[in-house]
Amino acid sequence: MRGHNYIKVFLLIVSFSVACIASAQSVRQERRLISDGNKLYIERKYKEAASRYKEALKVNGSSPVAKYNLGMAEIRQVSNPKDTSARSADLLNSGIKYLSEVAQMAKDKPGLASKANYNLGNLEFNRENYGEAINFYKQSLRIDPKDENARKNLRIAQLKQQQNQDNKQDKDNKDQEKDQKDKDKQDHNKDQQNDQNKDQENKQNQDQQPQDKNINNQTASQILQAIDNKESQTRARVNRANKGEKSAAAGRRMKRW
Repeated sequence: MRGHNYIKVFLLIVSFSVACIASAQSVRQERRLISDGNKLYIERKYKEAASRYKEALKVNGSSPVAKYNLGMAEIRQVSNPKDTSARSADLLNSGIKYLSEVAQMAKDKPGLASKANYNLGNLEFNRENYGEAINFYKQSLRIDPKDENARKNLRIAQLKQQQNQDNKQDKDNKDQEKDQKDKDKQDHNKDQQNDQNKDQENKQNQDQQPQDKNINNQTASQILQAIDNKESQTRARVNRANKGEKSAAAGRRMKRW
């Protein structure tokens, strides 16, 4: 029985030793792949570097260093962070995913977590998402309050955000002024149109009524003139008649004498 137990313990020790050897080999392989990736990264061969980091993650899927470096290598492959093409979007999303995972490791890997937040802040700053950038810089400073780069970039992002807000307010004010001017112009045009309509309506009324009025005035003038002429003729006849009667009376008087 004792010999049997001894063999079991020995086998367990051997198995543990083999596991340690395998783990050590995995660690060396992981480190070698990360080191190779770093050399390529320095040479700005970001795609090749990303390939090495992916191999390192196959060896150790939870490697914080491999995740951080892979995230950076994928982001670096996109020259314009505002590029919305499918390839660029995939690289950026993948890079953000890996950096975000490392950014949550403040307890176990504070140095990497702080850098991950800092670089995520830089990415959002370059995309002009200043609010998001500010949040990442603040988180980086919470983990590492001595990071002066994060502090400086935080201040710049805050200034840019304020500038954007001021510009937006100015634009809103100008838009409101323009809208008010347009409204005033529309009201003016509307009033002018109403005046024109009234003038047109008055003109139409004048066109319909004055003809009779003008005819009546003309007719009245002619009638008055005719009456004046008739009265003049009548007065002339009366005067002539009166003169005739006077002459006849005078003759009669002369005959009597």
